[in-house]
Amino acid sequence: MDEPETGELQRDRSALETDPSSALSPVVSPAPPRPTARQVFDFSDRPVREKKRTSVLEWIGLVLAVIAPPLGLLVTIVARIVTRYRHHWTTTVAKAATVISIVLTVLLGAGTVVYSIVAQKDAEAAQVVAAAQPLCDALAETPDVLTLEAYGWPTEIAPIADTLAAMKVYQARWQQLADLAPASAKAGTAAIADQAAILVTAVESTQAIDRSGNLATMKSVTDVSGLPQYVATYCS
Repeated sequence: MDEPETGELQRDRSALETDPSSALSPVVSPAPPRPTARQVFDFSDRPVREKKRTSVLEWIGLVLAVIAPPLGLLVTIVARIVTRYRHHWTTTVAKAATVISIVLTVLLGAGTVVYSIVAQKDAEAAQVVAAAQPLCDALAETPDVLTLEAYGWPTEIAPIADTLAAMKVYQARWQQLADLAPASAKAGTAAIADQAAILVTAVESTQAIDRSGNLATMKSVTDVSGLPQYVATYCS
């Protein structure tokens, strides 16, 4: 049993009976209107971009980046966080302040380390000079002693008793200098005093003096003492 035709089907059937060619003609939709030039260049519907403005805090960060880099870096970081939170951007001033503060902070840190090392060395040198002062003052009492052969070891031809007395004076003098000498000069002065004491004991026990041999022995000790260089460095 056929179903009854709806009103739309009845209209289509009537149209075909009236004009059979209409069934073969496609339905053409009208073309949309072309936009005008005014409509093409109309940006009024776009969101307005907010102009980037440098905040006071960012300017302060830039100034501090130059005069106090670590503090400037801290202030600049805070300023950039605030600006990005409020406006979602970072200004050129804030970027420049960040770079300047980082570079100067690194240079300041390196300079501080170098200054500390130099200051420490200067302090150590000053301590050595202060420690050397008693020895320097004692040597200044006989300013030419370090230019003499074996630093003034007695070589005059004299009776054994007189020569032995002069040797004891020499040994006592260098023992005094060894007692005054700081650690940096203790070895050289003590070696001279010790060697003089050995020669004094030998003469006392043998009652004989090998003048040339004793002089050569003392010269071998005084030549390696380093006292002239020490005095030139710390007693000037």
